[in-house]
Amino acid sequence: MKINRLFGALSLCALFSGSDILAQNFQTMPVQSGYTADVIANGIGSSMTSTTMDVDGVSFAFVARDFQLTSSSTALTYGIPTNGIINSVVASTPGLSYQLGSLSANNSLRLANTGDSGTLTFGTPKAAFKLYMLSTSGSGASAVNVTVNFSDNTTQVFSGISLLDWYNGANYAIQGIGRINRTNDVLEANSTNPRLYQSVLNIDAANQAKTIQSITVSKSSGVGIPNIFAFSAEAFTDCSAPTLQPVGALSSNSAQVSWTVPATTQAASYDIYYSTTNTAPTSTTTPNITGITGTSTTIGSLSSITTYYYWVRTNCNTATSQSAWSFSGTFTTLCGNVVPPYTNTFSSVPGGCWNASLSGGTPASGPNGTIAYWVQDGFLNAGTTGAVRMNLYSTGRAGWLKTVPFDLSAGGYRVKFDYGITTYSGTVASPMGSDDIVQFLVSNDGGVTWNVLKTWGVNDTPSNVLATYVYNLTANTGANTVFALYGNDGAVDDSQDYNFYIDNFTVESAQLGTSEVNAQKKTVNIHPNPFKETVTISDTRDMKSVTVTDVSGRVLKTIENPTKEINLSSLNAGLYLLTIQFKDGSTSTVKAIKQ
Repeated sequence: MKINRLFGALSLCALFSGSDILAQNFQTMPVQSGYTADVIANGIGSSMTSTTMDVDGVSFAFVARDFQLTSSSTALTYGIPTNGIINSVVASTPGLSYQLGSLSANNSLRLANTGDSGTLTFGTPKAAFKLYMLSTSGSGASAVNVTVNFSDNTTQVFSGISLLDWYNGANYAIQGIGRINRTNDVLEANSTNPRLYQSVLNIDAANQAKTIQSITVSKSSGVGIPNIFAFSAEAFTDCSAPTLQPVGALSSNSAQVSWTVPATTQAASYDIYYSTTNTAPTSTTTPNITGITGTSTTIGSLSSITTYYYWVRTNCNTATSQSAWSFSGTFTTLCGNVVPPYTNTFSSVPGGCWNASLSGGTPASGPNGTIAYWVQDGFLNAGTTGAVRMNLYSTGRAGWLKTVPFDLSAGGYRVKFDYGITTYSGTVASPMGSDDIVQFLVSNDGGVTWNVLKTWGVNDTPSNVLATYVYNLTANTGANTVFALYGNDGAVDDSQDYNFYIDNFTVESAQLGTSEVNAQKKTVNIHPNPFKETVTISDTRDMKSVTVTDVSGRVLKTIENPTKEINLSSLNAGLYLLTIQFKDGSTSTVKAIKQ
């Protein structure tokens, strides 16, 4: 056996941090004694020295991620996690995890023959509503009888629990952990097998308040070899967490939420925590709303077109006094008039409360159909996502892309977006057809009537280089202002087949920031754009550095004291931002497209 001195400390640390993070009433039940075999190869050296038995009776054992035949062997990218924590992927039990026994000692209750049995004793007995068993069956399916032994010497028996073969079964807690042949150390990597499975044992109501001291498992039938690895519990409490009900009335700034608790729960009040991120609260998290005496309430003062997550907990007049937080619920507030600043990067298309399913008509009449001609694509055909485009080729095609409504009553705003054209299947430039148009429209009455702000056509055709359109909204101060992109392929059957792209649609203050003013003073261009391997900067005399980031803001490269030509051949195809820092502290950002 290889000794892993850090295993116990790491497991304990991970156990507590996992409980805090998940904030659910699932608790692991570490086994103190009762395992009969070490079936997980780990550490450096032959699997025969770090295991005592196989899983399946024909020489195959599990393998841990830290296993290496020699110190120079390639590290594994699969296997049992080295901390022994299995986070179940069963959809009905989000947040449930298991703590395996030490990977460097016996870690399986292995039952080779019908009638074989063993007892797993827990280090910290717990009362439970339900038990969850982590197990598998080697070389075929099998069945076991499970006896739960309570602290008052009573028992509850579960007969004929089916265990699936460790390959290809359903209801698995983890899959794709690979295996090793103990006789020759040949590894078998597999993205879906072998598997450990999850079985649920419902504790009778009369037994739920009793602590569980140990569990006896015996093989009752089947050709396979049962291997029992761990148990976890949905811990008993006299103060139950609420069960969330479907969200009720929704508006642009509020949501009605409700919940239930068992009749036996002596609830005094409830707390609510909500957030725009799906990070579960812990016992020390401060609720947003406290002291709710009923089982429903309305969460108000929310932002429109926003997804929220929420949790509810119970405050009780009992010994436990406070429940765990419920499982998370979620809702998305409805469309409302957005007060800028606002940006749609088209990470999803068309975007929250935008409408692309509009077609036909003209700016004078408005749309009269529901075909979506503006669709998702990569900007200027770089990739397949992150922008929106309309293909103009078929005669008579008219497509609309309508924005959310904006409240511009404060005044002083501008609208801007990136645009460009490429051929349908490539990245080179294309002319527009003889009667094709793409127009940018504004409506000051929510989309009833439209005014044309900009028209692109055969005499004003964009290129395949990123350009930015900017329009100061001096005359647009309505509280229900909507914008739209309107594309029409016209009646003439031209040969041109091309895409018109839009990205980074922004409504913001028209007052330029200091960095933006400086950027105007120092205008920097790059070419070619799009590029294949290198770009050339127009002027480097006052430049200090160039930083290359992707559209998510991740820094990919920083070049100090740059030359005019920068090699970016290592980048994948896509859109990038080149931020030039000048010696006076000002900066300028240029967008570049790698083909």
